[in-house]
Amino acid sequence: MQSYVAGLFAKAYILSVCLSSVLTVCPYDSNYPYSVFLDRDHHFDFSWRVNYKREVMHFRVCVDKLNTTLFGIGFSNYGEMENSDFATYWTGATGVHHFQDMFTDKNGIPHVDKKQDYMLESAQTDGQQVILQYWRKFDTCDMHDYILDRGTTHVIYFASSQSMESFLSGLVNTSDLSSGLQRVQLLKPELNLTPLPEDTWTFEVTAPNILVPAKETTYWWYTAKLPPLKKKHHIIKYEGIIQAGHENLVHHMEVFHCEVAANEIIRFFNGPGLAEGKPPELESCRKVIGAWAMGASAMVLPEEAGFPLGGPNYSRYVLLEVHYNNPDMVAGMVDASGIRFYVTSSLRRHDAGIMELGLEYTNKMAIPPRQEIFPLTGYCIEECTKVSLPAEGIYIYASQLHTHLTGRSVYTKHVRNGVELPELNRDDHYSPHFQEIRRLPVPVRILPGDALITTCEDRTTERDNATIGGFAITDEMCVNYVHYYPVTDLEVCKSSVSTKALQKFFSFMNKWDLDDTMPSKGDRANYQSIRWTPLTTTLLKTLYMTSPISMQCNQSDGHRFPGVWEGVGLTKIKKPLSLPTRRCKHIAS
Repeated sequence: MQSYVAGLFAKAYILSVCLSSVLTVCPYDSNYPYSVFLDRDHHFDFSWRVNYKREVMHFRVCVDKLNTTLFGIGFSNYGEMENSDFATYWTGATGVHHFQDMFTDKNGIPHVDKKQDYMLESAQTDGQQVILQYWRKFDTCDMHDYILDRGTTHVIYFASSQSMESFLSGLVNTSDLSSGLQRVQLLKPELNLTPLPEDTWTFEVTAPNILVPAKETTYWWYTAKLPPLKKKHHIIKYEGIIQAGHENLVHHMEVFHCEVAANEIIRFFNGPGLAEGKPPELESCRKVIGAWAMGASAMVLPEEAGFPLGGPNYSRYVLLEVHYNNPDMVAGMVDASGIRFYVTSSLRRHDAGIMELGLEYTNKMAIPPRQEIFPLTGYCIEECTKVSLPAEGIYIYASQLHTHLTGRSVYTKHVRNGVELPELNRDDHYSPHFQEIRRLPVPVRILPGDALITTCEDRTTERDNATIGGFAITDEMCVNYVHYYPVTDLEVCKSSVSTKALQKFFSFMNKWDLDDTMPSKGDRANYQSIRWTPLTTTLLKTLYMTSPISMQCNQSDGHRFPGVWEGVGLTKIKKPLSLPTRRCKHIAS
């Protein structure tokens, strides 16, 4: 073992000759525009920059108050320590420092990678703090290395006080070490963000010190009034305001403008949302002007567009909706979270809007239990965009993907005349705990007659019964909130399996499998009455892939556009998009 480990050390970067000393704090470095702490105590500072031309990522890691002999920082699919990829630093028994590319196997056991793809640029230490600068390619063509993409990246770390000889003994499981993770989007688009106008000012819509119920899921509604504005303004930026300590309590928030006349009064409401839907007096509060979800940073609109606000016939009423996730049912928490808006009177060229794509919020959709991956797909069909979008089309500039706890991958396809165009957005390592509103690299033009198909791939391996579509955190959703300009009346373009097709499925399960399914029980109870097997799971998947759909082709006032929206056919892709090819002569093992 000693000679084997010595051979491995020979492949590592030996840092003793290039280390400087006397470090007291982790200094700011403008060469690394993005930065995040990986741990709550702020000992692991992780920064990066992107070189799209060379397809290279540059990293800067600052580890402070180091009380360990080795640490690793790297990536895995969903934050697990197994099958992960690490850049590892350690100090040997003689005080010599080393840097090396390593990976863990399916059991979390660490190994030295034969192909060293993390390239060290510089290192500094004073024994209590280490600063490393290194780089690697987006795709190293190494089967043990994580491929960096535009979706969510789970950045993970471990730390240990044992020797490298013990670490590589085959007896150490990295899952048992001090470790943690942070979710980021590494490959952020290169955008030229213009400074905010000099006349920009802010206001906030926040919850009024809500006593959060001691239950797992609460949707809280609160009506508020916007500042009085005699002339039209534009919202050009907004961001979440999360009360300190409630980062895991507030799941997501939306502010809806109430589309009524300026002199019409909206009844005050401050309480839990109603399961049966909004009361009639709040039905007009539907138009989203600001949204936030776990992990989201500030949303800056492109210089061409802003959300309209104010004017002679603009209602000041809005509805704040806050989704609280309180799985431990803690009592006594008082919350005042909300959204801050940045406003200017310097109007942009276009009014902006937000549109919902994907699946209808309904229990007509479900995911069988014990599924490694099960797809759910929602359609915005060509017939809807044909009657709702302007002739010149719209431009989607940002996207927020949304599921509840079982979501693992989400993407939206763009189809024109049966031809699949480049995807609108994709996240192959999606996390429901990190739902950023992400600017697209360039705005995507959507024309009348285009279709947008949103698919969520869900995992229910730990669940013993079907997961039903719905509002509870233990239910499931599949939505893409797209931000676009110029604004149209199309607010919701979503689907669900047709009611007629679903009832036929339940009747078939009752007759064929003797399941206790019947029309009078309702969709949720019927799904939960099925004895799920591989065959019944395949039947449900086939139903969703082949059956007609019910469409929500809805205007901002809640009414559907004229058309036939029940029992319509699925969008057919006649010419699929070619899959991107990896530029690898071979994949290193």
